[in-house]
Amino acid sequence: MARKKPPRRLGLPRRLWNRLGPFKALAALAFAALLGFGNWFAHQPAAERAAFGGLQPALESLGAATADFTDNLGLTGRDASVPYTLAPEPGPLPFGIPRVADPSKTPDDLILLKRKGYWLGYSPTLRRAAWAAYALPVRKVLDYPPERPPFFLDTEVRGSPRPEDYTGSGYDRGHLAPNYAIATRYGRIAQKETFLMTNIVPQKADLNRGPWRLLEQIVADDLTAPGDTVYAIVAMAPGSRHLRRGGVQIPAGMGMVLAAIHEGRLRAIALYMPQETPSRKLPRYCFCSVRDLERLTGLDFFPALSRARQDALETPAVTRFWPKYPLFR
Repeated sequence: MARKKPPRRLGLPRRLWNRLGPFKALAALAFAALLGFGNWFAHQPAAERAAFGGLQPALESLGAATADFTDNLGLTGRDASVPYTLAPEPGPLPFGIPRVADPSKTPDDLILLKRKGYWLGYSPTLRRAAWAAYALPVRKVLDYPPERPPFFLDTEVRGSPRPEDYTGSGYDRGHLAPNYAIATRYGRIAQKETFLMTNIVPQKADLNRGPWRLLEQIVADDLTAPGDTVYAIVAMAPGSRHLRRGGVQIPAGMGMVLAAIHEGRLRAIALYMPQETPSRKLPRYCFCSVRDLERLTGLDFFPALSRARQDALETPAVTRFWPKYPLFR
């Protein structure tokens, strides 16, 4: 009978593990402590993580090894919520249409455009949208989106940006309401509308194809797992540069507010990613408070809520996505 190979322990090479001898327990404790430190690091504010300098990327990778798991169980991290028992109004903005609070950051000339799968506030001054909003129910009408259509002019908007305005600019045509999420929930016609140029903003390739894309996937597939409709608002921080062709203002960064009603409570989290965000940055390291994102964008995201509810929902510093399988309620 062939002799079975002993299993590997803690992922260490077998010979090294055997040589540890009486130090095996100590090595196991050290490894567990390292994972625990990484988990702790994953839940610290951005400023405190940045204090570790060049070690920050490695520590963020270490923290991600356990933080997503413990967060999904509700054992670590925190989010923000307030009691909420009202039935949400239909549409992507049941808590109010985003309001311009600081015209020096977002011009007060927004045109409300309603599409099949999303709404957006388009600014003729910026020649791009200031925000876009969409609701993602759990049920999908398509498992996979159809083939991507080409980008095209929005004939509803006078002076709409053109696809060729981005050619050779060094920026991607970045979706606000995303192709995959809208197509799978609302179908082919709604998917095509996500390729209207009014739903597009300039994004650096590393951001658009890296952490922002991953965030869109998390929102579309993971955050609806508990069975709740997720409401997303995408908003941009103003920038000082414009595309050479067409004059579209280039945002300094991209933000997203997420909300859901779960077991009688309204939950909210926010994230912000500057244009220079590295391609390997994980969305969990881009959390901020809703209030911080309001300051960056000049918008008020929950104008239909009372001031007390807004304060309770918007001021906490969130450090996790909502738990999918909480052990304790």
